[in-house]
Amino acid sequence: LLLVMLSSVGEAACPDGLPAADVKGILESHNRLRNNISKGTYIAKGKKMPAAKKTIPALKWDCALEKSAQNVSKQCIYEHSTNRHDIGENLWRNTGSSPFKNIAGFGRMASNSWKNEFQEYGWPSTVFTYEIAVTGELFHATQMAWAETKTIGCGITLCKGATQVIVVCHYNKTGNWLGAPIYVPK
Repeated sequence: LLLVMLSSVGEAACPDGLPAADVKGILESHNRLRNNISKGTYIAKGKKMPAAKKTIPALKWDCALEKSAQNVSKQCIYEHSTNRHDIGENLWRNTGSSPFKNIAGFGRMASNSWKNEFQEYGWPSTVFTYEIAVTGELFHATQMAWAETKTIGCGITLCKGATQVIVVCHYNKTGNWLGAPIYVPK
């Protein structure tokens, strides 16, 4: 299993894209969440979430999504893009007092931060309800868990003299549709 995972990450590396280690970290964070939800072992702020009726598929890396996400991150503006036709988008930034040396590890950090929203705010429903939408607190985590999403690609850029890093991930299919299931429980 480990060899398959490593070879699929190697194959997923895109020309002039993120280093394979960063791709691997992002995929591991996302897919661990999706796997735990599928099995019914995920606990969100003390609440055990029901297992999925069908296995939530592991996300696969997509070079076109990586390129589109990188185009957004390299603008060094922390706001959602407006021209992403049916593509989900998660944003994250980190600012330091001295310059960062490189982008290594920030994709995994962003992914872990997004999935931590379930720990911080809880997870009231497996359906993307008005209650979830109105708070805006779970948008990143629900996109990560969205069962109909199959592919991901991310961009990471050092900005402001390398004292800020911006991570953008794009997802296909987009999630967070009001009234739609994040996943279907057993």
